[in-house]
Amino acid sequence: MLLTKARQYQPQLPDFLSLCERNYARLNRLLPADFAPGLQWVIAINPQQRYQLTVLECGPFTTRLQIELIAQGQPSTGSNFVSPSFDVQLYHDAQLAEVVRVARHRKFAPRYPYPNPQMMQPDEKRQINLLLADWLKLCISQGYNAAAVELK
Repeated sequence: MLLTKARQYQPQLPDFLSLCERNYARLNRLLPADFAPGLQWVIAINPQQRYQLTVLECGPFTTRLQIELIAQGQPSTGSNFVSPSFDVQLYHDAQLAEVVRVARHRKFAPRYPYPNPQMMQPDEKRQINLLLADWLKLCISQGYNAAAVELK
């Protein structure tokens, strides 16, 4: 029997950029028309699932948002598996949205060797951006858009 070496994951840049483009377009449906650093609003998927979006930084070409699950109007304190929190960088000139932080993890490599001490998937960066895509699809399918957000 011939043993073959498992092929190493190779990021597909066009596919990743397409995912980031779709996330940018979906996220823009949830953003208010005008936003500035410090602005917060809440998206309620149901009474138990409410997410607070906060504008962390705004520049001429980029915006950084924080998305976190909240309970009873306060950011949730508990396991990161129960209360996801992530930062998204929007690149307005390129019309891309990329997750730059999940829980306490920052600066994701395009690929990871597997296994690794951090237990990252070989395509971890792609996976976290797919998580954002799924979350945005859920928000949009529930009928939440920029007109439906509560501005604080």
